[in-house]
Amino acid sequence: MAISYAELLNSARINDSTPIPDDNVYLVTGQNILGTAGNFVSFTGLPGASKSTIMCALIASHISNGEVLGFKTLSSYADKNRLALFDTEQSGYDLQRKIKIIKSLAGTSKIYDRFDMFSVVEHEGKTIMQLIVTYLKNTPECAILIIDGLLDIVNGMFNDEKESTRLIRSLRTIAKKFDILIVTVLHLGKKDNLALGHLGSASTRYCQSEIEISKTKEKTYKCIAKKTRSCAGFDDIEYKYSEMEKKFTLI
Repeated sequence: MAISYAELLNSARINDSTPIPDDNVYLVTGQNILGTAGNFVSFTGLPGASKSTIMCALIASHISNGEVLGFKTLSSYADKNRLALFDTEQSGYDLQRKIKIIKSLAGTSKIYDRFDMFSVVEHEGKTIMQLIVTYLKNTPECAILIIDGLLDIVNGMFNDEKESTRLIRSLRTIAKKFDILIVTVLHLGKKDNLALGHLGSASTRYCQSEIEISKTKEKTYKCIAKKTRSCAGFDDIEYKYSEMEKKFTLI
């Protein structure tokens, strides 16, 4: 039997008897909350801005249980202790390079105990979404799921308003249904420095936090709080790559 609008309205009612949700906090910088269960966080930047490096840092934080490049993932709950990466952009040499960065930032070569990594470069957006849902159904202990990058899920149709809105709604539904935090990577447009098209607009509107990553004239990298719904923002995070030490470090 279909639910009536009266029942639907009643289920949406908020009053003093409504329980306060005790959502798991999954991503922070310092004392600032960036991402919690049932939400998604967006990292944006121009090509070459080191977006994938920050994804490596989040993964390394999960593996090492420590802060990495200014961010800390809190993914060691008893029933929520895995992190997954679905990489839609890189394969072969570039993917192996990413794995090396993760190991370097985590300080260990053993990275797969609580970490699952999938290369889905060859698949279309709808297939990737089905693979993600299949993974989450079979892995209820997953706390954080990273999609690097989001543009490939809409098969490059970032200016299609209906497809973009449908994808963002799907991400929010999946995050809530499986009680996880979704982290996405999205390119900025070179002309206006805004997240691309209708997809970028929908992402900015509905994400819990948006962090922009940029490369400076001094060849360092900065993470800037563009939007933070659950905190008052945070000081810029700046880091660099040392050729001598062959690693990324905070400045």
